[in-house]
Formats: sequence, structure tokens, C-alpha cells
Amino acid sequence: MTSSCTLCGRQIVSNAKASRRNITSAICDSCVSQAADTSDYSALLEAIAAPILLMEGNPRQVITANQEALALFEKKPEEVEKHRGGQVFDCVHSFTEAGCGKDANCENCKIKNAIVDTFTSTNPHNGVSTELSIKKANDTRSYVLQVSTEKLGDLALVRIERYDTDA
Repeated sequence: MTSSCTLCGRQIVSNAKASRRNITSAICDSCVSQAADTSDYSALLEAIAAPILLMEGNPRQVITANQEALALFEKKPEEVEKHRGGQVFDCVHSFTEAGCGKDANCENCKIKNAIVDTFTSTNPHNGVSTELSIKKANDTRSYVLQVSTEKLGDLALVRIERYDTDA
């Protein structure tokens, strides 16, 4: 089975490098490399048919997000960029004094741990799921959050596969 790159249309050839890609698998190595080389990720992120966050490792913050992610979280770019993931998701623990990723409740967060592991080991993660308490306006609800991660140079992609109330 062959596929074509969603950005340039070239045929994608499977290789060992591509087998570690779960989020950018529909984009050819050349287009992925070009985005990384130019630090212009907008076309790459928009070519992925899912809500995507692009994160840096230190500090672990969102650099940018595609339009699907902004719509999902009902946020503007400035409400996402330079914020931690839990702040973007509106996790209640991101509102504590310690903050997102530093609160004692974040220690065993499967989402945070998958992102940290992707940065440290370069291993992608698929379908990591957890339940978070999400604060919206004056209401707090339990949400199911599911993500996949992939290393992209010094950065990481986080694909949001599920973000909704379990009710």
C-alpha cells in the first residue's frame, strides 16, 4: 500500500525512520525536514487532520497549535502559546500555586509523563488516556483526554484524540 504526502503529494516510502512516526506518518520525510530546518511548522501542523500542539521541552510549553486545536479548546493563539499543556487543557491542577506539571497531583499524570518520555527517549506514544478535572468558567467537570506524542527534532507533537466529558 502506498500513500502520498499530504503537503507535497510525493509518494511516501516506508523506512526505519518513518516507523517511529505516528503523527506525521502521512507527511514525507522531506516536508518534515523542511519544516524543522526552517522552523516554520504552520503548514505541517495544518496538514495533520487532528488537533495538534507543538511543544518545546524546556520549559515544557506549547510553541503553537493548529486551527483544529484552537477550535477544540476555544482559545486564541496567545492563550495557548507559551503555556503549559495543562493550562491549555484547563486542568484544575494548572490553577494551583505550584502550577501545571509541578503540582503534586501532576506526578502520576499519564499525559505529562508520555510527553516527558517523548522528549527524553524520543519514543512516540499512542493513545495515552487519562481523566482530568477541567475547569470551564465556574464549573469543573471530569474530561477524558487521550493523546499521542511524537518527537520532531528538539520539539514534540501532541495530537489530541479525545477531549470531552465522560458524561
